[in-house]
Amino acid sequence: MKTRLFMIFEIVIFVAFIFTTISIAETERYKKTNERPIILKGLSIGMDINEARKICEDLLVKNWNVSHIGARSKLMDDYQESFRNDRLPIVGKRGFLIKNKGGYIIYGYGFISDDDGNGKVAQITFSGELTDYIFLTKGVHADDFVENLTKNFGLPDLSWIMNGWVYSSPHGYELTIMNDKSINIKKSDPSKPIKPKRKIKFD
Repeated sequence: MKTRLFMIFEIVIFVAFIFTTISIAETERYKKTNERPIILKGLSIGMDINEARKICEDLLVKNWNVSHIGARSKLMDDYQESFRNDRLPIVGKRGFLIKNKGGYIIYGYGFISDDDGNGKVAQITFSGELTDYIFLTKGVHADDFVENLTKNFGLPDLSWIMNGWVYSSPHGYELTIMNDKSINIKKSDPSKPIKPKRKIKFD
């Protein structure tokens, strides 16, 4: 009996050690990058979705409609008709839609979702047009926009992807910015290892 209890105690100590080590490693990584949480005009991953909706209503008062919280398929049922295809944009399945009264094509859209059903924001999506409207960045090149954003939030250099940039944070989110300045921030699993950038030797 004593031997069994001692083995259980050892397992508990080992598990606690592993979690402590991971936590320290993540803290050190945070210190090295000086990374701050990404909060865009008061909007962030993990906040209350009703509060996010209220912020958007106050922020987008001219020519914009902020929908009720519901299913993406119903809120964006006219998207396919506007673009004449069967594909919906890669946004959450449930949330609220930000749409300009002029339509999707010229003025763009936004979608803030709560896919976990717990009332917390899991994904924030802005089209390039909405980004320009919110941050007054029309005429600003995407490279300059990304540089300013990374400096503001203390992020490391973003990895290049096809037509844009991506960054997986150890703090539980993934940021994607495309060449048209569309922004997508979504909740991710911080325990999954981040693939390091490949070092190339030229000598």
